[in-house]
Amino acid sequence: MVTESIQIRITVSSQIDDLLEKVAKKLGKKKSMVARELMEQKLYDLGLIQKGLSEIE
Repeated sequence: MVTESIQIRITVSSQIDDLLEKVAKKLGKKKSMVARELMEQKLYDLGLIQKGLSEIE
């Protein structure tokens, strides 16, 4: 399975931006990477990723 990267833009409050910045620095990652990982984890927790993959099969 070949995945294509798509870029999106999100708007967050300054408080969320500050939190993302602090977490990113602590983890040694880019802020955008932390935000992406959080979004993917939430989609997984909600079962949306599993549902999408099962529809492919």
